[in-house]
Amino acid sequence: MPAVVPAQAPVPPPAPAPIKAEPAAPVSPPTPSAATTIDGPSPSTDSSVSVSAPSAAPIPVPAVVPPLLDFQVALERHRFSCGFIDGTDGDRSTKALRAYQESRGLPVTGVADAATWQALQGEGASTPLTTYTVTPEDVAAVVPVPHGWKEKAAAPTMGYTAIWDLLGEKFHAKRSFLIALNPGQPSPQAGAVLRVPALRPFAPTPSAAKVRIRLAERSIDVLDTTGKVVAHFPCSIAKDKEKRPSGSLAVKVIAVHPNYTFDPKLFADAAKAEGITGRLIIPPGPRNPVGAVWIGLSLPTYGIHGTPEPENVSRTQSHGCFRLANWNAEALAKMVRIGTPIDVEP
Repeated sequence: MPAVVPAQAPVPPPAPAPIKAEPAAPVSPPTPSAATTIDGPSPSTDSSVSVSAPSAAPIPVPAVVPPLLDFQVALERHRFSCGFIDGTDGDRSTKALRAYQESRGLPVTGVADAATWQALQGEGASTPLTTYTVTPEDVAAVVPVPHGWKEKAAAPTMGYTAIWDLLGEKFHAKRSFLIALNPGQPSPQAGAVLRVPALRPFAPTPSAAKVRIRLAERSIDVLDTTGKVVAHFPCSIAKDKEKRPSGSLAVKVIAVHPNYTFDPKLFADAAKAEGITGRLIIPPGPRNPVGAVWIGLSLPTYGIHGTPEPENVSRTQSHGCFRLANWNAEALAKMVRIGTPIDVEP
């Protein structure tokens, strides 16, 4: 179980500037502290978000199915996440495809097929890549890496450790994938123009009637009042099977930019190595041990939260909580409210 007991939250880390992208050619446990809380879904404040009106004529089944990258970007816009965008096939992409296919009444194959692409086109799928200009605010959000718990506690914020770290999170993409898209730019500075996934506009944020966690699938599904899956996220679960909760739970509290409390009783080896005898408060930030969001559950000390290592979600295991990439934890926090039921299935 996590050792998160957030205390008074300092000012959140500087947020990167809004995205100003132009199209490019396609390519073949805690208890949260006084941190900001949310009591119910938050409407989107992104003025760039728009939804295409349904076409009067049906979209024809495409003769040629596009690369998987096109599917990953289109699915991400609708909150059916493959974890991170990288253009390569894998277990998480298969699960995202299956969840979307189930949601849209398509044959559930987990394959990036013509019928699925036809459905995505009908919901506004377009070119998967665009361009983005790095801003001074992006560069300012990169901070020195603290080593050890004492240094982390003394840091003003747990910010991004490199510019590609920030850009990977901003565009829900694997860092190595972004670097490969932009050869010759090992450390982009303000003003650099990069090729990135075209995530905007996102579909409207759905409201969760229920959240379903499937342990065997290592996934979290958001369901509406009809039982339809309206969002899907891969997650990490507890390594110790005895620490995996089951049955019916509920959302107890939601905190954005939470603190993290290091408890030497729970991390005895690390505490001994650094000579730590009391609790330490780790400041908020995307690289805080619980990431950007904490969603506390009705089972004491358990929650759904972000992570400082988004590329490891569903690959590594947690101490007991359910771990999401920060962008997915932030999306989920806008879909749920206090009291939203959580069903944990085997």
